[in-house]
Amino acid sequence: KKLLRRSMMIKPWIGIPTRYHDKTEYIGQIRHYVDAVLWAGGLPLLIPSVGESEIIREYVGRVHGVLLPGSPTDIDPARYGAVAHPGLGRLYAERDATDFAILDFVQGSNRPVLGICFGTQSINVHRGGSLVQDIPSLVAKHVSHDEDDEKPPARHMVRIAENSMIARLAGRSEVEVNSYHHQSVQNPGRDLRPVAFASDGVIEAVEDTTGRFVVGVQWHPERGWKDDPLSQAIFLSFIEHARLHYNECNS
Repeated sequence: KKLLRRSMMIKPWIGIPTRYHDKTEYIGQIRHYVDAVLWAGGLPLLIPSVGESEIIREYVGRVHGVLLPGSPTDIDPARYGAVAHPGLGRLYAERDATDFAILDFVQGSNRPVLGICFGTQSINVHRGGSLVQDIPSLVAKHVSHDEDDEKPPARHMVRIAENSMIARLAGRSEVEVNSYHHQSVQNPGRDLRPVAFASDGVIEAVEDTTGRFVVGVQWHPERGWKDDPLSQAIFLSFIEHARLHYNECNS
């Protein structure tokens, strides 16, 4: 019945920036993100990571919410005034520029923004925050935040702050999450509040402090939505806020 009700609801457009694969020259996105948005009642619209602001403006003008997904690359530390650390990963300037242009254009609107992994880092740097460039070499006694070769994906517990949106969606103060990242938020950007933490102190989620739905999580709910209640709740809440924006635009 819940699936039937969702299928009958308005389906807001959700913009998702793409990846570019150098070797194959393919442009696209991992299917997990598309499937999770479709399941929750949204319509994914892939935004090519071309870095051209006027093209990106056209896309953003057509969507009712934005999902900033993960990436196998890192944000250029020059964007937050830092020198590159030896543990820094590969950079992809067009992806950085695309995420930042999207965030420029959604400012001042009620379009919800959900950041996942790299997307969370984009939100933070865009708002003037900084990043831990390499958790294994910079965080003492760190837990495993990334999968090792030929081993199962990393999983660890996170503690969730009271009176946060994530806490309301989770219904509890601690959850186990999957983990695929070697960077994280260091200093939170403007109007961002850290709301989830690993046992080693690494920030695992941030939320907007002004009441907007701007949420970033370091874990990957798009890989857990089929059987994880919190992952499902995150996507359903995100799509519901996008639906509210759709209604505002069409009232």
